[in-house]
Amino acid sequence: MMISLLLPLFLFAPPHAQTEDVSHCFVVRQMVKSEEMRYYVDAVSKCSREYDAVYVLVSFLDGKGKRLDDGVWAIYWCRPGRREIQEFGIPTKAIGFERVVLRKITLDSEEALR
Repeated sequence: MMISLLLPLFLFAPPHAQTEDVSHCFVVRQMVKSEEMRYYVDAVSKCSREYDAVYVLVSFLDGKGKRLDDGVWAIYWCRPGRREIQEFGIPTKAIGFERVVLRKITLDSEEALR
């Protein structure tokens, strides 16, 4: 009896109640070197809901494409339509980087901080 009462709630749940893939709706438009030890980020949330935090995993590459180090940055209180233009420092091992590239976008803080 209880199942038949709850079934319509699952079948007719609003689309926003379903989990969206944040790696598709949080868009990193650009990441560029600004100084020897800093880089700019331009990103926007096209997600349909608000998230407490979105984590972006990146790699720093030299002029030949060799990985120097990895890093992570976060946007907290990520709302739909919110645009972020930020400047971040680099890890010590990434000194001399020429490019910063996107590795992954996630909501999982444990995965991001491994």
